[in-house]
Amino acid sequence: MTLSPLVFAEYEANPPDAYTDDPIWRTRMFRMASYLDARSGSDVARLGSRVSLHVAQQFVRAITSTTANIAEGYSRGATHDRARFYSYALGSVREALIWIDALGDTPWPPRAEYRDLLVQIRRQLLTAIRAMRAETEGKRKGAHQRAPISNPNRPSRS
Repeated sequence: MTLSPLVFAEYEANPPDAYTDDPIWRTRMFRMASYLDARSGSDVARLGSRVSLHVAQQFVRAITSTTANIAEGYSRGATHDRARFYSYALGSVREALIWIDALGDTPWPPRAEYRDLLVQIRRQLLTAIRAMRAETEGKRKGAHQRAPISNPNRPSRS
C-alpha cells in the first residue's frame, strides 16, 4: 500500500481498515512504523534515478521489516519471544537509518520526517526490550533461588 503525501497525525486518526478494532493500533511505535511503511514505496519512487534502485529497495525493505517484526512481536505471548522480534525490528530501524544516510546529499523532502520517526521508534523499542529483558531475568533468577533450609534444633542468628 502506498499513500500520497500525508501527515502522521492524519494517518493516526484514520487507521487502515485492517487495524480497525485491533489492539496493536494502540501501540505508538507500530502506528509510526505502519505510517512509514505505507508511504515508503511512493516516497522513494519520487527519488527517481537520483539514487540507485538497490538503495531504494533496501530502504523500503528495512521499513517493511520494522513494521512486520513489531506486529509479530506484539502478537507473541511469551515475553522472551516478544523481545526477540522487537530486537529484529530494532535492527531494521537501524538499517533504515543507514539507508537514509546512503542517499547522501540527494534532495529528499521527507528525509527529516523519516529520520525523526525512526529515531522515536528506536527509543520505544529499546525501552520495551530493556523492560522485557529485566522481566525475563527476574523470572529466571527467581526460578533458581531457594529459601535457606532452617534447622529447628539450631538457634537463629538474629
